[in-house]
Amino acid sequence: MPNLAVPFPTDQLIARKTGVGHQRDLWTPSSFDYDVFEDKFWGDAILGLYPSAKTNGTSAAVTFTEHNANGYLDLVSGTDDNGYAGQGMGLQFTGDRGVLAEFIIVLPADITTMKFEVGLSDADDDSGAVNVKATPTATATDFAVICFDSDDDTNFSFISAKGGTVVGTQDITAHLPIVSTTYRIAVRVEGDSASAYINGTQVAGGAHLIEGGNKLTPWVFVQNRGGTSRTVQLHKWRVIQPAY
Repeated sequence: MPNLAVPFPTDQLIARKTGVGHQRDLWTPSSFDYDVFEDKFWGDAILGLYPSAKTNGTSAAVTFTEHNANGYLDLVSGTDDNGYAGQGMGLQFTGDRGVLAEFIIVLPADITTMKFEVGLSDADDDSGAVNVKATPTATATDFAVICFDSDDDTNFSFISAKGGTVVGTQDITAHLPIVSTTYRIAVRVEGDSASAYINGTQVAGGAHLIEGGNKLTPWVFVQNRGGTSRTVQLHKWRVIQPAY
């Protein structure tokens, strides 16, 4: 049985003059040897295969609106302090097989008093994989997410946990959160190693950051940090893993 490689994010590779290795990453989504799930949130309703959104607090919701230009989900934190909204897809992925999760998100026009996280987590019904970013502490047992939390600082950070122990925070300074801006975010897990990408550039990662045998789901989450509702738009997500 061949040992199938886990692909890397394909951000803008077509526009670059690349070699054979990059071409393989581009071809992977069309190969029968890989499982590919992708959703652009078109049509007149969200797909029925998704688990229920995880929400808490007044007006917190994950909403799909028919005829949204370009198609997207709204993740609405609601107006309660620490209210939240999160959406997963399903616990069908592991680091031991290898997985790449990619996301296109748009930040709100005001990013003060809010927290969000994007990546892979071991549950689709947690009140956030990360509990407190500054410490850090966590709700999930195994996860790898890019996180922003205005209660801590103004940076993106890559935070992960392995078997219930939070490995730590890798601050990301090459890309800063900017209001009303679109970001291409990716998290790649291979065995117990994890890496994070923003707009096609690796920004964090390392070995022994996650438990490769535990099941994971793609995960997007937003939380109120002060009483004003914030909305993060999820415009697209895709997950790729070797099929065997």
